[in-house]
Amino acid sequence: MNGEDCLKMARRNNFENVLLDTLPNPIYYKSIKGNFIKCNTHFAKLANISKEEVVGKTAYDFFPKDVANRNKIIDAKIMKTLQPLDDEIYFDTKNGNRRYYNLNKAVCFNENNEIAGIVCIMTDMTERTKIQESFIQRSKFLELGELIASIAHQWNEPLVELSAQIQKVAFSYKNNKINKKEVSEFVKDSMTQIQYMSETLTDFRNFLIPSSVKNKFGIKKSIEEIFKIIGKDIFYSNIQIKYEYKNKEEVFVYGFKNEVKQVLLNIINNAKTKIINICKKHDFKGIITIKVSQNKNNCIVNIIDNAGAIDSDIIDLVFNPYFTTKNNGTGIGLYMAKVIIEDRMSGKVSVKNKNQNVIFKIQMPLQGLDIENITPRR
Repeated sequence: MNGEDCLKMARRNNFENVLLDTLPNPIYYKSIKGNFIKCNTHFAKLANISKEEVVGKTAYDFFPKDVANRNKIIDAKIMKTLQPLDDEIYFDTKNGNRRYYNLNKAVCFNENNEIAGIVCIMTDMTERTKIQESFIQRSKFLELGELIASIAHQWNEPLVELSAQIQKVAFSYKNNKINKKEVSEFVKDSMTQIQYMSETLTDFRNFLIPSSVKNKFGIKKSIEEIFKIIGKDIFYSNIQIKYEYKNKEEVFVYGFKNEVKQVLLNIINNAKTKIINICKKHDFKGIITIKVSQNKNNCIVNIIDNAGAIDSDIIDLVFNPYFTTKNNGTGIGLYMAKVIIEDRMSGKVSVKNKNQNVIFKIQMPLQGLDIENITPRR
């Protein structure tokens, strides 16, 4: 290489460095083996060392092990498929603050068109994520009235059963007829009822906990957990629930479990309210049908009620913030459903009329990265 070529290369490298440092996002290049080749100032600041010190190190030197492991799997997938990939990560900084980042990764090639490594652009999503989580929790707490009423229905039968058991034991004791067997049966039956009530409270408590990290979870189990809380309330409202599961096996979704349960609960409660209002006016058999299926990439949940179509002039507005047809409604629930499914999980939620039925369709990504079938390069 002559002097002129060296000068051109130096100028090009200087231009690249200036360009990278001008961009507000943390950016880095990694080799096939996962060693950092180059980064900009913003990534070095995030790693809390100089750009020169970043070179040669790996993600394990800067980030928690689980984050580094996930990055390694993502890189292996990209180099296997040669397709760009978006992902979300979070980690806790040394001062205890949690940061959320969106990663846009792609393969880079050398002059021989061979894989040279990975380029990544990181986007800080922390403030946006925290604002979304705040709104989601707010909308979740707006459901508390409905949930507490549901728990009251769930507890009614076991409380009646416990009351009867206590009276029975008290009567036996008064008449000196109580024995060891009867006491044992009383304890056993009472603990069964108490366990049932305890599980209802646990499901309620778990529902209130925000899901800040995406995980793999079963959609059928989530639906079952919802109806553990609201099942009796639905039953006493004289509403029939139909389940139609296309697959006998569980369908696993990759996303925010409690927030998905919040979406399902909101749509189901809206359908319940519609049916109850109709039943107040005339005899009506309300039915809510829940269908679960899947295609290659998505889990599909359809929630269908037979309480009449949504007016054509408002059906396109139901997901707008603060739009509501209820007297005491907030207009937050369905808007948050759209935020959770579409913005936070890259899914899709929609609504349509079919005769006198309303169909809410929720599409969610399945398991995310196929971790089991990817072997990271050494």
